[in-house]
Amino acid sequence: MTVGAQAGRRLRLDPSVFEIVRHRLWYINDEGALTISRLSGSPVATEVFDMNTGLMTANGDLVYIDNFICAQATTLSAHVKHLLESYADNPGFADGDVFLCNDPYVSVCHQNCVQVVAPIFYEGDLVAWAGASLHAIDVGGPTAGQVQPDAADIYGEQPLIGPIKVYEGGRFRRDVENTYLNNSRLPELLGLDLRAKVAAVQVIRTRLVETLREFGAETVLAAMEDVIDYTEWRLRARLAELPDGTWRHRAYIEFGDDIYDCHVTMRKEGEHLAFDFTETADQAPAVINCARPALHGGVLAAVLVYLCWDIPWSPAGVRRALTIESREGSVVDAARPAGVSKSTTTSIWEVRNLASITCGKMLAASDLHRHRAMAGWQGVKALEELFGYEADGERFGGPLLDGMAGGGGALATRDGIDTGGHTSSLRATIANVESYELRYPILYLYRRQTRDSGGPGKYRGGAGPSMMYIVHGVEEIPTKILHTFGVEQPESPGLCGGYPSTTNQFAIVRGSDVRARLARGEVPQELDDLDGTLEVFGAFAATSMRSDDVYRVVSMGGGGYGDPLERDPALVARDVGAFLVSREWAERVWGVVLAPGTLEVDLAATARRRADLRHERATAAGLPNPAEAAVPPRSAGGGLPGDSGGSGDAVAGERLSELLFRGHSGSSGEGAVYRCRCGHVLGAAERPYKELAAQARFPVQRIGPEVNPHKINGARFELREFYCPGCLALLEIEIARPGDPVLDDARLALDDARQGENRT
Repeated sequence: MTVGAQAGRRLRLDPSVFEIVRHRLWYINDEGALTISRLSGSPVATEVFDMNTGLMTANGDLVYIDNFICAQATTLSAHVKHLLESYADNPGFADGDVFLCNDPYVSVCHQNCVQVVAPIFYEGDLVAWAGASLHAIDVGGPTAGQVQPDAADIYGEQPLIGPIKVYEGGRFRRDVENTYLNNSRLPELLGLDLRAKVAAVQVIRTRLVETLREFGAETVLAAMEDVIDYTEWRLRARLAELPDGTWRHRAYIEFGDDIYDCHVTMRKEGEHLAFDFTETADQAPAVINCARPALHGGVLAAVLVYLCWDIPWSPAGVRRALTIESREGSVVDAARPAGVSKSTTTSIWEVRNLASITCGKMLAASDLHRHRAMAGWQGVKALEELFGYEADGERFGGPLLDGMAGGGGALATRDGIDTGGHTSSLRATIANVESYELRYPILYLYRRQTRDSGGPGKYRGGAGPSMMYIVHGVEEIPTKILHTFGVEQPESPGLCGGYPSTTNQFAIVRGSDVRARLARGEVPQELDDLDGTLEVFGAFAATSMRSDDVYRVVSMGGGGYGDPLERDPALVARDVGAFLVSREWAERVWGVVLAPGTLEVDLAATARRRADLRHERATAAGLPNPAEAAVPPRSAGGGLPGDSGGSGDAVAGERLSELLFRGHSGSSGEGAVYRCRCGHVLGAAERPYKELAAQARFPVQRIGPEVNPHKINGARFELREFYCPGCLALLEIEIARPGDPVLDDARLALDDARQGENRT
């Protein structure tokens, strides 16, 4: 054993045997997941991969999950542990059994993420469990699809099933299967999904038994435990390399007239990481909450992506290094009978956003792992569901998941991935346009990356997608459910002075002249070019479309990293040429001026524009315009002379973020102070650094032209910017309601003599 040997940590198996068997176990689980995509008739599985599988020990600990939708698999363990606690005697478990569940208070994220789990026996002993989950298009309920708009609680949402034995003795229990399928408007598709998941756990069972025979039960079961231990040790070793401290993030779920604020405090000490969500708002009556299994699944999804880039994805091992605190009855830890049908596009995403950005802030404070610091990826997808009848009377229905192609968060050393997806799944994709046009009566006018959608920064957040389409082949799509959040304010946070991305948007031009334009050979590319009546929507709406209506949707990009005024102007010019940034916003946000009619940077005009923007910051913050000597000179590339990518090597002290460090005052040598990379001392480190920074507040539309452009619900949120009073570098930003206090979002732990006081 190589990892942790100095601390006395040893694997049960010889390292070479462990490597062989652990990779076999990974591939077994992966084959199970791919089985779902090959057998299901749903585009959710065949093209988008909104699914996952898990291999578990006999007591339900997750050895491996696949790198599809994380939370669909991380909740499988709760399903098995519930069965072991409540079902072991009656009905009991036998070889060949499969249990089904869609109860969010038992395990799943929401009712449409239906799970199956199967016990695995070898020589008469229960040795493991296999699990599979897939988002089903329709499992019943008053409204087709995922969201139940009029639900007052969970009893007004989709019917709850199980855990119940659906497969026994090598065949489906017809009574159970029929009861399950009869709730759905699309029973044939739901039946195919069920068979695909049952086939997946059977494949895992078969392959594991083959492996048990090949290597012996003692070796394989020891390998499963070793995978869990190895993951725990690797994660603990990584945490030990990161600075101790406390990081916070605050975000918001807009739901009609209500706003639900969500909070996390993440504390890292030694080899342990603690997440505290107890300050989050009380639960809503229905729809947007998540229950505790999904809360834990969302945290695990964030930690796996942000901290386990080269560590096996064994949730049981990761979980040992974490503490998750919450308050039952909150929007992220709902108490029955609160409804949860929309949780996968609200509270679960918010949990992952909160945990992700605090992990990003911790990485940004690490000299060793700073290059891994990452701004927020797509904060939530803009999702829609369509239901109705084709011209021949055949029923259609399902979600359009184009919005899953959100932008990636920028890193400390490079831009985010354009339309790279979201962190919940490394392998999720979006369907081809032609596939959706085949399945549903729609015709795309375009699907493309949205200009000015990635969060501005020294490194730009990845662009998000947008699309426009019309009804095609029928007169009407009678049921169109739009649901997301982050419509009034962006949910893809920037990091270390980087801005967030765009907001999600839904809009329809009613009674347009699109048909006449198409007849003339025109393909409209902007809603503003159409005649008709514009209707814009908030985060949640039930509507419809007729043949002359044109629909547009925008889905978030990723957050930026670092001060936009430090971006290399040549990179901005490149983005303008790639239609990812407009000329107007290149100049307005990045301060980059291009020569008219070209992509050549006007260096002199750019230098003047950036100086003007710093002076505007000073004015907005109530500071006098700084003297030229007080503003660190920028090179043509946007960086500081002698600065290697903003690493801050020349600044003594502990890193807090990209530009801020904690050290001792140069005058007296006593007392810790915050110092900017430029050398300016902000003040005593006993105070939150944002209180010491120069501050300014703006409308959220300052971020970019695609940030709540129609000002839905007015100005319920504001953008807050925090600058170094000396050089006017942008240190950090936050989105908040006007009356909310400034967030004390980053504190390094004190020295050993004072750490106990700090924790208190």
